[in-house]
Amino acid sequence: MITNLLRNSYATMAVLFITLFALPRNAQAQTEYDLAIAGKTVTSENCNDLSVITGVSGTVSYNPKNKTLTLQDATIDGEMMYAISSDIYGLKINVVGTNSINAKVYGIIFSRPTTIMGEGTLNVAGTTDSGICASGTDLTIDGCTVNAKGVNSGIKGYDGNHGENLVIKNATITAEGKNEASIGNIAAFTMEGCSITEPAGAAFDESLHGVAQGGKLISGKVVIAPSAAPVTEYDLMIAGTNANEKNCGDLSVIDGVSGTVKYDPESKTLTLENAAIDAGEANAILSEIDGLTIKVLGTNNIKADITTINFLKPTTLTGGGTLNVESTYDCAVYVYSTSLTIDGCTVNAKGVDYGIAGSGEGQGDKFIVKNATVTAEGTKKASICDFASFTIEGCAITEPVGAAFDKSLKGVALKGVLVKSKVIIAPVTLYILAIAGTQVSTANCGDLSVIDGVEGKANYDDATKTLTLDNARITISKENHYGIGSGIDGLTIKLIGTNTITSEKGPGMYNRNDCALVFAGNGTLTVNGSTTSSKAINCKGISNRGTVTVKDCTLEVSGGVDGLAAGYWKFDNCNMRVKGNGSKTDLYNGSFGYMWGKKPEFVGCQITAPQGTYWKDFVIDGNTYYSLFGADNKVVTDWVTITNNATGIGTPVANAATVKQGIYTLVASAYRVS
Repeated sequence: MITNLLRNSYATMAVLFITLFALPRNAQAQTEYDLAIAGKTVTSENCNDLSVITGVSGTVSYNPKNKTLTLQDATIDGEMMYAISSDIYGLKINVVGTNSINAKVYGIIFSRPTTIMGEGTLNVAGTTDSGICASGTDLTIDGCTVNAKGVNSGIKGYDGNHGENLVIKNATITAEGKNEASIGNIAAFTMEGCSITEPAGAAFDESLHGVAQGGKLISGKVVIAPSAAPVTEYDLMIAGTNANEKNCGDLSVIDGVSGTVKYDPESKTLTLENAAIDAGEANAILSEIDGLTIKVLGTNNIKADITTINFLKPTTLTGGGTLNVESTYDCAVYVYSTSLTIDGCTVNAKGVDYGIAGSGEGQGDKFIVKNATVTAEGTKKASICDFASFTIEGCAITEPVGAAFDKSLKGVALKGVLVKSKVIIAPVTLYILAIAGTQVSTANCGDLSVIDGVEGKANYDDATKTLTLDNARITISKENHYGIGSGIDGLTIKLIGTNTITSEKGPGMYNRNDCALVFAGNGTLTVNGSTTSSKAINCKGISNRGTVTVKDCTLEVSGGVDGLAAGYWKFDNCNMRVKGNGSKTDLYNGSFGYMWGKKPEFVGCQITAPQGTYWKDFVIDGNTYYSLFGADNKVVTDWVTITNNATGIGTPVANAATVKQGIYTLVASAYRVS
């Protein structure tokens, strides 16, 4: 029995072996895939060109490695049940160009998760049932256009209870069915980057397993389209309308705006070129952009019935053009707790209440004008006000004459009152010369009496480097400020009549490092340095860091610590009285203290009082200084008189080796003590 069974088994194996080798070689190598096109199975032999199948034209191919069926301008048409049927898990249908698929039952049917993708269009129809059927599985349509139509449904699942998940991503879908539902038998429906646009109000109804409206599945056309991409808006409004990524290239599309108005978000630059903005009851420009630059080209006219321009973040106006800003009700330019810089352009700001104003809150409001021309006018309240600081570089206030920024009033003021008339700031040449704390420039040099604290006649001629004081009175009460501070090498102060300089909280005068200063003329000058400041450096009559010559004139100089301090001195046929009260902590402060390197030089004049004075030298850090000592061998703190054409006093020199060593530092600028 066993022998017969073995004999029969061997015979069967032999027949199979002979049959195998009798088959054609191509039949042995062919692989079939779980995919059929127009009723024909896709194999390893035909997958590269499926247009060989009857009813198929255009480019149709299948790549088994990445499970991708490509349709490019393809047509699949016929009386077959399914144009495309698939049991491939993860099949991808790549749609290129325009493709048309028609079949008797389903245009496309699949039983495993499938993705329809690409940038083309797929028109698919089932003449007796549905366009696309996801038989108990997932369908994803990503990025392409699919128009699915069927007698029963456009797109459907098996019954909605087998996990059918329809996902639409950034795609355009038209689904149309009659007997059942346009999109039905779906367990879950997800849309990403798109939405149902037709019919209005349609939505997926989980209980009905499809797209419904009013509690009923829709059997007409359902359209799904990509959602409009969100528009990026910028923190900038023009005439009440937000600048955004769509309109920023041409903001003249906004009502009330004409000319060239555009915004570049990368450089944060708003360009105005021959523009006009009439904003009515909105701000013409409202900005919360940190670091906004407004480039002004040509002539631009901006107006509003409220605040015309409103800056909430640091902003710079620049360019070589002109910006005319007008508010018919409130403020032309408002700077809210931030900074505004106007650099190199022309700005004319006119408001009923204010021209250019800060918020007046805290220390954040800063106004900076660089080499620009600015006109500001606010007739009811102030032209420029409510700023914590106001800096001018390369220009000066030229109108009204004598106006200046008053820190206590936080605005441009004249004689202690905020200016309400036109304030003009214009480019000027600035000189390294300050009178009563105000820098001398081409704007004021012809009449320095326009400066607060200056009375009588005073002017500066830069061609001859001559400051003329003609019966002038200069007074200043600001802490650490000079009556006159000079950094001009070769300056001559010409004295006519009787002149006075008084600094209540600083040195009377200051001559900057390495600068030569000459007092000349037949007039007189009284210089009073502070006697009340808590800082010794402020209590000097004349503080000298260069060379001072007093020639042919009469001076009286006094200070709370030193009369004449430091530097090199020459007295040439002059008359002088000098007094410094000295210091309890320094043996060498007095009427003449810390003269540099050599004794002062006298030509045609000498010290005549007090008697018995002499120059005592001392060395500090290797540098030799001289102070005037008296007969009591102490520094002179009384009035010292220098008389023209008089017999002088002896000048014995003390032994430098016996002098106590110490440190003395004098730091000052041309404008204020620091």
